Amino acid sequence: MGNTLLSIAKADIKTAKNLVNSDDKYQKHQAAYLTQQGVEKTLKSAISLKTGGQPWGHDITKLVILAQQNGVDVPDFICKKAKMITSWEVVSRYYPTSVIRRDTIAHVIRVADEWQKKLK
Repeated sequence: MGNTLLSIAKADIKTAKNLVNSDDKYQKHQAAYLTQQGVEKTLKSAISLKTGGQPWGHDITKLVILAQQNGVDVPDFICKKAKMITSWEVVSRYYPTSVIRRDTIAHVIRVADEWQKKLK
């Protein structure tokens, strides 16, 4: 399950990378949503590979804590921005008037992409 979930997470990040520089603000918001999904699924994949079970929930902060408790190395930037990344799950889909900085999305994408490569 963990490897399949990591493959899906990689697809989320790849798709986000393709959308983040769009001039269409709704596509930029989709990039934020997919980035959040990619980070969430990467955490769940790493946790499941360590524990044999898959955690539930969308809260990146809680998943980071669970991952660290199980010996998963989570990038510092993901840890520091967990609350913000979690918020993208809702505000990017249901409240597209929210301001989500393109450069912040792109930074999370870069960090997640590098992290995923290390988790192979």
